[in-house]
Amino acid sequence: MNNSEQLLIRGLINRDRCTFRLLYETYHASLFRFAETYVCCPGLSEDIVQEVFIKLWEEPNTRINRSLKSYLFLMVRNRCIDYLRSMQVEDKRKLKLYEAQIISDAVNIDLDEKVSQEIKEAISELPSQCQQVYKMSIYDGLKHAEIANELNISVDSVKVQVFRAKKGLRSKLAHLRELLLLFSGFLKKQ
Repeated sequence: MNNSEQLLIRGLINRDRCTFRLLYETYHASLFRFAETYVCCPGLSEDIVQEVFIKLWEEPNTRINRSLKSYLFLMVRNRCIDYLRSMQVEDKRKLKLYEAQIISDAVNIDLDEKVSQEIKEAISELPSQCQQVYKMSIYDGLKHAEIANELNISVDSVKVQVFRAKKGLRSKLAHLRELLLLFSGFLKKQ
Protein backbone atom coordinates (compact mmCIF):
# COMPACT_ATOMS: atom_id res chain seq x y z
CA MET A 1 0.00 0.00 0.00
CA ASN A 2 1.47 3.35 -1.02
CA ASN A 3 1.48 6.65 0.87
CA SER A 4 -1.41 8.18 -1.06
CA GLU A 5 -3.64 5.21 -0.19
CA GLN A 6 -2.64 5.48 3.47
CA LEU A 7 -3.64 9.15 3.36
CA LEU A 8 -6.98 8.22 1.80
CA ILE A 9 -7.59 5.59 4.48
CA ARG A 10 -6.79 8.13 7.21
CA GLY A 11 -9.15 10.57 5.55
CA LEU A 12 -11.90 7.94 5.57
CA ILE A 13 -11.29 7.11 9.23
CA ASN A 14 -11.53 10.84 10.04
CA ARG A 15 -14.64 11.11 7.82
CA ASP A 16 -13.11 13.74 5.62
CA ARG A 17 -15.70 14.68 2.97
CA CYS A 18 -13.08 15.63 0.37
CA THR A 19 -11.41 12.23 0.71
CA PHE A 20 -14.73 10.47 0.45
CA ARG A 21 -15.74 12.51 -2.62
CA LEU A 22 -12.39 11.73 -4.25
CA LEU A 23 -12.86 8.00 -3.64
CA TYR A 24 -16.39 8.11 -4.95
CA GLU A 25 -15.45 9.99 -8.11
CA THR A 26 -12.42 7.76 -8.70
CA TYR A 27 -14.01 4.35 -8.20
CA HIS A 28 -17.78 4.68 -8.65
CA ALA A 29 -17.92 3.97 -12.39
CA SER A 30 -15.63 0.95 -12.31
CA LEU A 31 -17.35 -0.49 -9.21
CA PHE A 32 -20.72 -0.01 -10.92
CA ARG A 33 -19.58 -1.91 -14.04
CA PHE A 34 -18.07 -4.61 -11.84
CA ALA A 35 -21.32 -5.04 -9.88
CA GLU A 36 -23.29 -5.15 -13.11
CA THR A 37 -21.27 -8.17 -14.28
CA TYR A 38 -22.60 -10.05 -11.23
CA VAL A 39 -26.22 -8.94 -11.00
CA CYS A 40 -26.93 -7.85 -14.62
CA CYS A 41 -29.18 -5.00 -13.54
CA PRO A 42 -28.10 -1.35 -13.65
CA GLY A 43 -30.46 -0.20 -10.91
CA LEU A 44 -29.43 -2.98 -8.57
CA SER A 45 -25.76 -2.43 -9.38
CA GLU A 46 -26.13 1.22 -8.45
CA ASP A 47 -27.82 0.28 -5.17
CA ILE A 48 -25.04 -2.15 -4.28
CA VAL A 49 -22.30 0.40 -4.98
CA GLN A 50 -24.19 3.01 -2.97
CA GLU A 51 -24.53 0.57 -0.05
CA VAL A 52 -20.79 -0.08 -0.14
CA PHE A 53 -19.97 3.62 -0.05
CA ILE A 54 -22.49 4.22 2.74
CA LYS A 55 -20.98 1.39 4.76
CA LEU A 56 -17.51 2.77 4.10
CA TRP A 57 -18.62 6.19 5.35
CA GLU A 58 -20.50 4.89 8.40
CA GLU A 59 -18.02 2.21 9.43
CA PRO A 60 -14.56 2.99 8.07
CA ASN A 61 -12.29 -0.03 8.45
CA THR A 62 -9.11 0.87 10.23
CA ARG A 63 -7.47 -2.43 9.29
CA ILE A 64 -7.40 -2.34 5.51
CA ASN A 65 -4.34 -4.43 4.71
CA ARG A 66 -4.54 -4.37 0.92
CA SER A 67 -4.88 -1.66 -1.67
CA LEU A 68 -7.95 0.50 -1.22
CA LYS A 69 -9.07 -0.32 -4.75
CA SER A 70 -8.91 -4.07 -4.03
CA TYR A 71 -10.76 -3.54 -0.78
CA LEU A 72 -13.59 -1.65 -2.50
CA PHE A 73 -13.92 -4.26 -5.24
CA LEU A 74 -13.98 -7.01 -2.62
CA MET A 75 -16.76 -5.21 -0.73
CA VAL A 76 -18.82 -4.88 -3.92
CA ARG A 77 -18.21 -8.50 -4.90
CA ASN A 78 -19.26 -9.75 -1.45
CA ARG A 79 -22.41 -7.63 -1.50
CA CYS A 80 -23.30 -8.95 -4.98
CA ILE A 81 -22.78 -12.54 -3.85
CA ASP A 82 -24.92 -11.95 -0.75
CA TYR A 83 -27.68 -10.57 -2.95
CA LEU A 84 -27.49 -13.50 -5.40
CA ARG A 85 -27.60 -16.01 -2.55
CA SER A 86 -30.67 -14.37 -1.09
CA MET A 87 -32.37 -14.44 -4.49
CA GLN A 88 -31.63 -18.11 -5.00
CA VAL A 89 -33.24 -18.97 -1.69
CA GLU A 90 -36.25 -16.81 -2.50
CA ASP A 91 -36.57 -18.28 -6.00
CA LYS A 92 -36.31 -21.86 -4.72
CA ARG A 93 -39.08 -21.19 -2.19
CA LYS A 94 -41.31 -19.56 -4.80
CA LEU A 95 -40.68 -22.33 -7.29
CA LYS A 96 -41.55 -25.07 -4.79
CA LEU A 97 -44.73 -23.23 -3.80
CA TYR A 98 -45.90 -22.88 -7.40
CA GLU A 99 -44.90 -26.44 -8.28
CA ALA A 100 -46.96 -27.70 -5.36
CA GLN A 101 -49.93 -25.54 -6.34
CA ILE A 102 -49.78 -26.66 -9.94
CA ILE A 103 -49.41 -30.35 -9.21
CA SER A 104 -52.15 -30.49 -6.60
CA ASP A 105 -55.83 -30.38 -7.56
CA ALA A 106 -56.48 -27.64 -5.00
CA VAL A 107 -55.09 -24.97 -7.29
CA ASN A 108 -56.65 -21.54 -6.91
CA ILE A 109 -54.85 -20.28 -9.99
CA ASP A 110 -56.20 -20.58 -13.51
CA LEU A 111 -53.46 -22.20 -15.52
CA ASP A 112 -53.23 -22.55 -19.23
CA GLU A 113 -55.09 -25.74 -20.19
CA LYS A 114 -52.05 -27.00 -22.11
CA VAL A 115 -49.83 -26.68 -19.03
CA SER A 116 -52.40 -28.43 -16.83
CA GLN A 117 -52.66 -31.23 -19.37
CA GLU A 118 -48.86 -31.59 -19.52
CA ILE A 119 -48.70 -31.95 -15.74
CA LYS A 120 -51.48 -34.58 -15.69
CA GLU A 121 -49.77 -36.49 -18.50
CA ALA A 122 -46.43 -36.43 -16.68
CA ILE A 123 -48.10 -37.87 -13.59
CA SER A 124 -49.89 -40.54 -15.65
CA GLU A 125 -46.57 -41.59 -17.24
CA LEU A 126 -45.10 -42.53 -13.85
CA PRO A 127 -44.90 -46.27 -13.08
CA SER A 128 -48.24 -47.45 -11.63
CA GLN A 129 -47.18 -47.93 -7.99
CA CYS A 130 -45.12 -44.74 -8.08
CA GLN A 131 -48.11 -42.86 -9.51
CA GLN A 132 -50.48 -44.34 -6.93
CA VAL A 133 -48.23 -43.51 -3.98
CA TYR A 134 -47.61 -40.01 -5.29
CA LYS A 135 -51.31 -39.27 -5.77
CA MET A 136 -52.10 -40.58 -2.29
CA SER A 137 -49.39 -38.36 -0.87
CA ILE A 138 -50.16 -35.21 -2.85
CA TYR A 139 -53.90 -35.37 -3.60
CA ASP A 140 -55.11 -37.22 -0.51
CA GLY A 141 -52.54 -35.68 1.84
CA LEU A 142 -51.76 -39.03 3.44
CA LYS A 143 -48.62 -39.54 5.48
CA HIS A 144 -46.07 -42.14 4.48
CA ALA A 145 -47.16 -44.52 7.25
CA GLU A 146 -50.82 -44.27 6.20
CA ILE A 147 -49.94 -45.01 2.58
CA ALA A 148 -47.79 -47.96 3.65
CA ASN A 149 -50.67 -49.41 5.70
CA GLU A 150 -53.21 -48.95 2.93
CA LEU A 151 -50.98 -50.48 0.22
CA ASN A 152 -49.42 -53.07 2.53
CA ILE A 153 -45.85 -51.96 1.75
CA SER A 154 -43.06 -50.64 3.95
CA VAL A 155 -42.70 -46.96 4.84
CA ASP A 156 -39.28 -47.02 3.16
CA SER A 157 -40.90 -48.21 -0.07
CA VAL A 158 -43.34 -45.31 0.13
CA LYS A 159 -40.47 -42.87 0.61
CA VAL A 160 -38.62 -44.32 -2.37
CA GLN A 161 -41.73 -44.14 -4.58
CA VAL A 162 -42.42 -40.51 -3.61
CA PHE A 163 -38.78 -39.63 -4.27
CA ARG A 164 -38.86 -41.32 -7.68
CA ALA A 165 -42.13 -39.60 -8.57
CA LYS A 166 -40.78 -36.17 -7.67
CA LYS A 167 -37.55 -36.83 -9.53
CA GLY A 168 -39.43 -38.06 -12.60
CA LEU A 169 -41.82 -35.12 -12.58
CA ARG A 170 -38.97 -32.66 -12.11
CA SER A 171 -37.21 -34.00 -15.18
CA LYS A 172 -40.38 -34.30 -17.30
CA LEU A 173 -41.58 -30.83 -16.33
CA ALA A 174 -38.19 -29.11 -16.32
CA HIS A 175 -39.19 -26.99 -19.31
CA LEU A 176 -42.01 -25.52 -17.19
CA ARG A 177 -39.64 -24.17 -14.53
CA GLU A 178 -39.00 -20.98 -16.48
CA LEU A 179 -42.74 -20.56 -16.99
CA LEU A 180 -43.34 -21.05 -13.27
CA LEU A 181 -40.76 -18.43 -12.40
CA LEU A 182 -42.28 -15.99 -14.87
CA PHE A 183 -45.71 -16.83 -13.51
CA SER A 184 -44.52 -16.17 -9.95
CA GLY A 185 -43.22 -12.77 -11.07
CA PHE A 186 -46.61 -12.00 -12.60
CA LEU A 187 -48.42 -12.91 -9.38
CA LYS A 188 -46.06 -10.74 -7.37
CA LYS A 189 -46.98 -7.68 -9.49
CA GLN A 190 -50.75 -8.08 -8.90
